[in-house]
Formats: sequence, C-alpha cells, structure tokens
Amino acid sequence: MEQMTDNRQPILELRHISKTFRTDDGREVRAVRDANLAVYPGESVALVGESGCGKSTVARMVTRLISPTEGEIILCGRDISKLEGKGLRDLYRDIQMVFQDPYSVFSPRMSVGTFLGEGLVHHGIMNRAQATEEAKTLLALVELPTELMDRMPHQLSGGQLQRVVVARAVSIRPKVLLLDEATSALDVSVQKQVLALLMRLRKELELTFVFIGHDLAVVRAIADRIAVMYAGMIVEELGSEDLTKARHPYTQRLLESVFSVHDRTNQKVIRVEDMSMAVNANALPGCPFRPRCPRAMDECGTACPALRELEPGHRAACPAV
Repeated sequence: MEQMTDNRQPILELRHISKTFRTDDGREVRAVRDANLAVYPGESVALVGESGCGKSTVARMVTRLISPTEGEIILCGRDISKLEGKGLRDLYRDIQMVFQDPYSVFSPRMSVGTFLGEGLVHHGIMNRAQATEEAKTLLALVELPTELMDRMPHQLSGGQLQRVVVARAVSIRPKVLLLDEATSALDVSVQKQVLALLMRLRKELELTFVFIGHDLAVVRAIADRIAVMYAGMIVEELGSEDLTKARHPYTQRLLESVFSVHDRTNQKVIRVEDMSMAVNANALPGCPFRPRCPRAMDECGTACPALRELEPGHRAACPAV
C-alpha cells in the first residue's frame, strides 16, 4: 500500500480488508470491499459516507468486535485480524472505541467512579484503590466535577456521560482511539464542546484518532485526512483542508447535498437533498457508484476502479478524474 503522508510507519493499516455477511435467506451482502487505509502516529483520520456505506463495519473490524472476511489489519506492526483469546483481550490495551450511544457501554448499576477505574484494574495498571483516585483525575481531564464519582448513569446528561466514556477510553493511554459517530447523538452546542475536548485531549495525550462520521462539517474540524466511503469501498482520500479539491463524483455530491451548514469558504448554505443509499450497489459489476454517477463511462460497468494518486496526499477511485 502506498504511503501518502511521509516515510514513517503507519500505526494502523488496513490492507485489502473485506467483510461479507450472509442473510437469513442465504444471500451474501458485501458490507466492505477491498478497503485500504494507513493511519500514522499522532494523526486524526476520518472515515465518512452516508448511512450503510460500511464505515461502522470497518470500525468494528478494527476493534475486532467482528472479524474481516479477507485482508489484514496491522496495528503497531502486527496483524490483529486473527487474534483470539488472551491476544484479543490484550489488544484493547492498545486500541479503544467510543460509541455513538454511551449508554451502550455503561452498566446501569455501575457508578461513574467504578466505571472509570475498571479498565485500569482490568489491564493490571493499578489496583482498585489507586484506580479510584485516578478516576478523580480523569473526571478533571474531561472537565467534570469530582462530585460525579458516586453518580449513576441515569443521573448524568448525555454530554456528561459521553465525556465519562471518553475519559475511560483514554485512561489506559491507548495507541489508537476510534470514535464511531461519537458526537452525532448530542445537541449541537454540546457536540461543539465535546469536539473541543477531543481535540485538546489529542494534543495533550498525543493520541491517534480514527473518527467515523457522516457530517463533513464536524469531521473537517477534527480530522487531518478524510477517507470517503461508498457502498463498502473507499472512493477518495484527501486532506481535510482540501475538500474543495475533491474529484470523485460521489464526494462532490456529498459536499453539495448532505448538510445544512455554512460552508467555510463561500458562506453559502449548503442545500439538503435526499441521499438514500443505492441498495446492493456493491453487488453490481464494476463501479458501485455507476448508477448514480453523472460521468459514468462504459468501462465503469466492467471494472471496479482502484484508488490512484492524483497528487501527493490525494487519491480517488474514478477513471473520469
């Protein structure tokens, strides 16, 4: 795989990973197809696309909640795609995930303090008494008062609870922090605060982020590079400050149509349009975006285009660009 950033070794690398699910009626659904991505130490890389494009499936494979059907996932120089047992448990010392819904990872019978210290105890970093004290420091790290130590999850707001989840995720100083739609369930004002917190923590703790999202306005604020997915494939990869240079027809349509926010470059309100996913698009021969593409050519129906470099740091999978 080409290295696009510099000559350093990636801390996380996806090498031709694919994931196929089998439905109850025996059909095969390719959720991810031949995805390649390199993430370098200290970077923040975002994976974006409309609902159902496969980005959350990638996140679940990277954290080994599910296994890839094909390909390799390299973390810190080793293939983690086939880890089992103790090796899989040890993996979570190096990679942590923050989900969209904090309630999904928070036991309703566990206090905030116990929740924050659990990872430290589980990984043998601290004993229970030390972890309890560290929990107070972690609350301060995410700008929450220590009075919350004995609170239960139902006693916290959504924004507070997500801050607690972030604090637990960074408590063991993972090599990579994966955030799957981690702010999309929050109110806009709270979302802005949590994004600012994440950017501060990234700098202070020298974290590497993989941010999964659909809102380019949010992603652009937190990511150095953006990889755009469509129907299970990464179709374009470019710097977050270079979105105006997007060349793939899907990325351009995503920029024009999805969000109702003020664009930073021209201060116009971006039009909102229905962006329903093409059903089973990745089951078609050739390029999955071909049925929706204004520039489709005959060759698009026979061969699936590979990512090719347009300029340093910018790749796209389209023969028309």
